[in-house]
Amino acid sequence: MRHWLPVTAFALAMTSMAAAPPTLLHVSSHLPKAAKVSLDGGKPVRAPGYGSTVIPAAAGHHVLKVVTATGVTYQSALDLTTEQLFKWRGKGYWCVNLMERSFEVYSAENCNEDVADAG
Repeated sequence: MRHWLPVTAFALAMTSMAAAPPTLLHVSSHLPKAAKVSLDGGKPVRAPGYGSTVIPAAAGHHVLKVVTATGVTYQSALDLTTEQLFKWRGKGYWCVNLMERSFEVYSAENCNEDVADAG
């Protein structure tokens, strides 16, 4: 009977992982033109000028890289914590705001406004 214990523990772990809501990095852009954004060297996504996009993300240490339409490239460490996570409509969000040479990490309260406004 002891050999079933690891299987049972694994099944419980998988069930709790499946129940966790998806988490996303909401990237808001205050740039006039689209920028390319990538997380941890992943495939870049387009962040529209004065718009927003999302990138799947998990809590932990990351590197966010931005390439603006004018060719400015910057990257910086990004630490996503569960305390910063904003939950809305069955998903969790962290938020950053792109600027010309840097980005700003939003609090959960500011993230609430940004995500809700995006719809």
